[in-house]
Amino acid sequence: MVVTSESSDTTASAGSAPRGLWATLRVKRRLLLFAALLAWSLGRLRVELALTGPNEAKREAVRVRTKARVSRQLLRVFGVVMEGENHLPPATRARLVVANHRTAFDIGVMMAQFGGLMLSRGDLSSWPIIGRLAREGHTIFVDRESGHSGARAIRAIRRALEAGNTVSVYPEGTTYIGDDVRAFSPGAFAAARGLAVDIVPVGLAYDANAGVEYFHTPFLEHLERVAARPRTRVVLCVGEPFPAEGKSADLAARAEREVQALVLHARALHNDQRGAT
Repeated sequence: MVVTSESSDTTASAGSAPRGLWATLRVKRRLLLFAALLAWSLGRLRVELALTGPNEAKREAVRVRTKARVSRQLLRVFGVVMEGENHLPPATRARLVVANHRTAFDIGVMMAQFGGLMLSRGDLSSWPIIGRLAREGHTIFVDRESGHSGARAIRAIRRALEAGNTVSVYPEGTTYIGDDVRAFSPGAFAAARGLAVDIVPVGLAYDANAGVEYFHTPFLEHLERVAARPRTRVVLCVGEPFPAEGKSADLAARAEREVQALVLHARALHNDQRGAT
């Protein structure tokens, strides 16, 4: 799981109430499991890559399996339950997956669902263990304050798409609270233009007003808030793919509209399912 963006500039008030004994114990247990799982996964990945040898296709297959497995395990550790609608057929060509961005757990959800590569905040590459796993998984890093870094990231996304890979991005550029989708940056869409690429819109809706958003919050505090909850539900809705044809700004605007509609649909499903339980 990779944290892809920094939090925004408004403080979330939800989730700040004092924790009871059982919630405190739940947090400690889950954070210990989180640390142990990351360390074990990194060690296992290094061993598997060493045993695989120099064949890059086989090494990439190891990375793909590792990312999917670790993503599913981390969601399970933190009690994040993924539900929703996904009628997307298996990929037949490169995909640019675009979604709204609300929590650090978006990454685990997207990697478990789609695999492939992820665009991530640049400083994460230097984080202990997580950064190493991200680098081994060929994560594409970007410093959003640097134009040069942004240009390098666009070139890296394009190379990945040219190779037929799936790349997941959050074109809002950072995390937000709520179901309103902010303006999409055209950068990733520029990377896909002129290639045989399907753009796949995705809408995510988490438990509302529950303090689970990664929003102007230190990363560890965000993990603790989610870890304190017995269960966190996320509804994922996948839209119809469309080709990366036309101007980048037009592709970004279309993707933004479709993601917004999918988020609202995911919210309705979330509310319906909550009422049925």
